[in-house]
Amino acid sequence: MNAKPKELSKTDWIAAAFRALVAGGPAAMNVEPLAKSLHVTKGSFYWHFKDRAALHTAMLDHWEQIATDHIIDDVEAHGGSGREKLERLIGHAVSAAPDAYGGAQAEGVLRAWAASYDPAGTSLARVDKRRRAYLTQLFKEAGLEATAARHAADIAYLASIGAQNTRATGGKMDRPSTWTYLLDRLLDQN
Repeated sequence: MNAKPKELSKTDWIAAAFRALVAGGPAAMNVEPLAKSLHVTKGSFYWHFKDRAALHTAMLDHWEQIATDHIIDDVEAHGGSGREKLERLIGHAVSAAPDAYGGAQAEGVLRAWAASYDPAGTSLARVDKRRRAYLTQLFKEAGLEATAARHAADIAYLASIGAQNTRATGGKMDRPSTWTYLLDRLLDQN
């Protein structure tokens, strides 16, 4: 009796492509090595994607959903004051991506990919704009006027990117006291 072939979802391929991107850069996202890593034939890939470009588009869309939409939805679902939402959002922002998607290095590698691959750059610009707008909204909810909220959002966003990059290389920049201190300064509280 033959074993049933492994059935993969589109998300399985996307996760494998993220792991390959993190491990070996954009060139590692070729169909044959991905299929081999998943222990399937290339035919499984073409069941889900027309070509590599379609995979790349699906990866970027998926990343935007899990690393932006789902996080914003979670923060809003829990409610609270602007400050409480900011604390929850920063908790998400400084957490590593799941290992299935490449772990702590995923966001940094995506940023590097965006520098050389226009669709990734376009996606990253859109995500950065949405994230910064959401941060600005939360700083306004926490009591800052519009200009101060935009500046505070930019500082917090750049700090979170720095924390992600530091964590990806083994550093620790995600201590709660550091983020509390930053929020206190940005919100001008003692």
